[in-house]
Order: sequence, then C-alpha cells, then structure tokens
Amino acid sequence: MSDKRTRARRAAHSPRPGGAGDARRDALLQAAVRVVIREGASGASVRAIAEEASVSPGSVLYYYDGVDDLVDRALEAVMDRFHDRRLKVVAGGRRPVEKLAEMIHLGVPDDVGDELRSVYESIGTARTRPETRRMHCQVVERQVTLYRSLLEVGTESEDFAPQHDVGLIARNLVALEDAYDLYPQLGLSLTGAERRAGVRAYAELALQCTLPG
Repeated sequence: MSDKRTRARRAAHSPRPGGAGDARRDALLQAAVRVVIREGASGASVRAIAEEASVSPGSVLYYYDGVDDLVDRALEAVMDRFHDRRLKVVAGGRRPVEKLAEMIHLGVPDDVGDELRSVYESIGTARTRPETRRMHCQVVERQVTLYRSLLEVGTESEDFAPQHDVGLIARNLVALEDAYDLYPQLGLSLTGAERRAGVRAYAELALQCTLPG
C-alpha cells in the first residue's frame, strides 16, 4: 500500500479528539518514552514499542507513521520533562543567585541518567533526520531563553553584574552544560561536583556574583 493510501486510511479511521484513539496514541507514546529511556533512540523499534505497550506491531503503525515518528515524539516528551523542571526553578520565588545555582545543578547532575543520556545519544541521528535536528535545536534555544530570562531578572535586581551580553552568557552556560554532561559518556572520570564547578566558575566570572552551595 502506498504512503498516500496509508495516510488516507489513517485519516478516515482516526478517532475524534478525546476518544479512545487518543488514549491509545498516548499509551503508545508513553511506551515509546520508556523504551527510548531504557534502550536509547537507536534501540527503539516497532516491535520493542509494541511489546512495551502490550499491543501488536500493526497497532503501532496504525497510530503513527513509523518508528522514526514515534521515537521523535518520545524524545520530544523527554526534552519537555527536562525543560519543565527547569522552568519551575526560574518561576520560583527564590533569589536569582539561588535559582542559577539550582539551574546548573539540574543541567549538570551527578548522574546524567537515562533520560538525558537518551537525548544526547540521539544527536547522532540528527544529521540524517531533519525532525530530530529541529527538536535538538529547539531544546537548545528553549534552555538559552530560560537562562536569559533569569539573568535579565538578576541584572535588574543587581544580583548579577554581567560582563558581556546576557544572551551570550546564557548560550555559553547551555554549551558548558552540554559539554560537561557528555564527559561521563566519554569515560572522563570527573565527579558531578567537579563538572558543575566548571559551569559555576564561568557563571560567577561572567556575572560577578557568588553562587550558594
């Protein structure tokens, strides 16, 4: 069956929003998230996701356009979790220096964990999969925006005295986090505290502040 006919068949049988079909799609997505976190994006397959969801492989292909589509959506869900945790920090009521210290701790944890690891491992597919590349670019920009908003508030309150443009500092903080999170995957034996110290040192220098903790 051609792709066009397959899409037409799906459209004809797609359940209305809020129906049982939406619940099945969400159940498949959550199964894909678990598989991606456990096995990595490269280890996810239609069969593995179907087994995780206790359905047939045909059910997976009925509700999604293929394993790449479902894996991309699963990765996006994992990225959203990470972003939402940091958004809560920025939106909280503590002082900017305390928020910044917590942001760095979340961005460079002691154990990168399976969630973040699955996101970093999927970077290898971004060159050949435009949707994966788009998601990675988007998550970078979202993290930069979070940092920038925090730095702007901290500058207004005089908790920070930026030595450069706050947008540049925000982007450098995200870049440093990514680099230090990759270290454990490369086998470099720095502790979480040592890796965070590198980011904190840059933040304190660039913002002329002292971070707690």
